Amino acid sequence: MKNLDKYVSDSYKLSLDECFGYWIHNGVWYSDESFTLEETKELFFLTLKKLLDDNKVVLFAPYSMFNENTSQWDKTITIRKYGDTVWGLPSKEIIQYMRDVFPKDIEKENDGKLIDFWFSEECPQIGWVDQKTGEIVVS
Repeated sequence: MKNLDKYVSDSYKLSLDECFGYWIHNGVWYSDESFTLEETKELFFLTLKKLLDDNKVVLFAPYSMFNENTSQWDKTITIRKYGDTVWGLPSKEIIQYMRDVFPKDIEKENDGKLIDFWFSEECPQIGWVDQKTGEIVVS
């Protein structure tokens, strides 16, 4: 696997400069033909974590969290931030959740299972923090 540090920086900058306000898969998922699917997934997780850690984005708890049939993640912590109720887990736990629910048996990034995931109850919604006003912008 490639050292993804430089790519995380590029992906992070691209997300902020050109994808502000987009859905999570359009705003954070960075694709490069020279990457394997595993590298692309890892770049996504690392970029999302950096965006969360730097308070550039927030995530809203997935709808599945409020379903009685969910597993370990059903006791979701929410907090008030920037005037909205957002997912209050530490970024490390959010990324672990994303890794756990991310489709495992996909072979390419335009796989229907992955496309379905982005719009599923398991995928959290992203909010972009306007750095001037502090407001959360969502698609």
